[in-house]
Amino acid sequence: MKWYVMVFFLSYNEDGTRDTFIFNNPVYNSEMECRVTLTNKTHIMKYVHGLMLAYDGMLPGSIEMVNCINQDAYNEMFDLKKKQEGEHDT
Repeated sequence: MKWYVMVFFLSYNEDGTRDTFIFNNPVYNSEMECRVTLTNKTHIMKYVHGLMLAYDGMLPGSIEMVNCINQDAYNEMFDLKKKQEGEHDT
């Protein structure tokens, strides 16, 4: 099963949803492989760099927590995002 790094921010949206970010690159083959990167300074710097690029240097808030999620959770989040974006388009 694939594993992804997910970042939880302290900020919330008007609808009560929480600001989050999921790295889809790199993808890990095990939970342990993913978790090891969460405390590795080199990997942390890569994650920070990725966030700064994704948010054009302005994060939506302070980072509260970083965790690893599996492919099933990733798919659920992706489907939820697509559904929310579809609701906003109408």
